Amino acid sequence: MELRLVRRQNLQKLMDREYGVGARGAQSRLAEKLDKPQNFVSRCLAEPGRAGAKSIGEDFAREIEEAFGLSRYALDIPGMGLGEVIDVAGLPEPLAKKITSYRPIVQVERFDVAGSMGPGMEVPEVNMVVEHMGLDANWVRQNLNYSATANLKLISGRGDSMAPTIRNGDALLVDVGVCSVESDAIYYFEMGGRLHVKRIQRNLDGLTIISDNTQYREIVVPADREADIRILAQIIYWWTGRSF
Repeated sequence: MELRLVRRQNLQKLMDREYGVGARGAQSRLAEKLDKPQNFVSRCLAEPGRAGAKSIGEDFAREIEEAFGLSRYALDIPGMGLGEVIDVAGLPEPLAKKITSYRPIVQVERFDVAGSMGPGMEVPEVNMVVEHMGLDANWVRQNLNYSATANLKLISGRGDSMAPTIRNGDALLVDVGVCSVESDAIYYFEMGGRLHVKRIQRNLDGLTIISDNTQYREIVVPADREADIRILAQIIYWWTGRSF
């Protein structure tokens, strides 16, 4: 689904949750909460293609998240984890506990660390968690391949060697449960004391490190030198809205 449609649907869901579905004056109250003119909010909620319809831009999306106490980029995730409340009254106690303990949001730690899409970045002395991102659990299960939700982490990409696939500054969702090259994919790894984000292809006699930007040359790693590469994670999603 296009990002503009996801944001519009999520804003509608937030308004319905806050003020009631179809409640009179809901748009006016939402506009007041977001400190925007009502006409502006109305245009953002309008169906695409309608006269005056407006897409929710990057700055406004982050303002909405802040106003509703959501984690950064939550508005960009289909559903945002805002599932329906299930009435467990009358259900057997074990089942009721299982349902009530279920969390529709997967909290992912974001680290203050970046992988280089270029010459490499120095390994930091300490990996610090700077924030958390909440991802809709259903979206995670349906759209991502991963080893375990606890292994999902966020880092950043820096450089242009993976362009146009991954751009400089993109948020990268990684699976730290992947510590070896079992298939051709994009990996976060350490080589020569520096951190990299590159595509790695397994060959019969070793590995080939590939940059999607053709201005960068491939690096061939023979089988007897594979130990020089320490795989830290596999890149499974990045926030340009495309999965791998």
